[in-house]
Amino acid sequence: MQLKVVGVGPQKTGTTWLDRCLREHPQLCFPQGTKETFFFDERFDKGWSWYWTHFRYCMNSQFCAEIGPTYFDVPEAAARLYRHNQNCRIIITLRDPASRSFSLYLHYKLYGELRCEFHEAIMHMPRIIESSRYRMHLGRWLEIFGKEHVLIILQDDIAAFPGQVLKQVYNFIGIDDVPLPVLAEEHVNIASYTVFPSLSRFCNSMANFLRGRRLHSPVNFFKNLGLKRIYTSTSEFSQN
Repeated sequence: MQLKVVGVGPQKTGTTWLDRCLREHPQLCFPQGTKETFFFDERFDKGWSWYWTHFRYCMNSQFCAEIGPTYFDVPEAAARLYRHNQNCRIIITLRDPASRSFSLYLHYKLYGELRCEFHEAIMHMPRIIESSRYRMHLGRWLEIFGKEHVLIILQDDIAAFPGQVLKQVYNFIGIDDVPLPVLAEEHVNIASYTVFPSLSRFCNSMANFLRGRRLHSPVNFFKNLGLKRIYTSTSEFSQN
């Protein structure tokens, strides 16, 4: 098996929208039960056998794909993907780096990983700023895979012209131009922040523990119950 296309982020640039839209395409097959496997950065030591179990329901006629927004600023992820498939299609989504960093900060607060103000958070979580250093990280992907294998999408274009962007993605991957999914026109999510940090940290840790053992069903069950709404509130800052 081989990956045909990987969306590498960074986080908070429309990757959830991209994942949901592309999962609707009949020629693509994504990891079952979870959006992100974290395989090429955090879980590579689990081995390829573990990774491919996420694609066990894929048909021979489908291309394997993944959206992994944490891969963007990890040099090892780019190198591992290239060793796996030199012709893999890489999709990079970008937005204003300042607003993206602040949105990532809100993300960490949502999951209880931070309880401080932004100026303190960037000291505790350097990735908030590091993953917005587009010139360095984007340059790495372009150098490794070549410009012909990298597609750059702006989140502003997703918001303004979602249908056109999705057709551009179809063409880049080399898949059929099928009718657009209804969710392609959906607005990005608004930001949330945690009301009960301790509960949020516990739930996030438990979810990561279960996902690491491929126990996605209980995670999705509680997600569908709306458990996160118990310990979060919302703001008007776009974070998707």
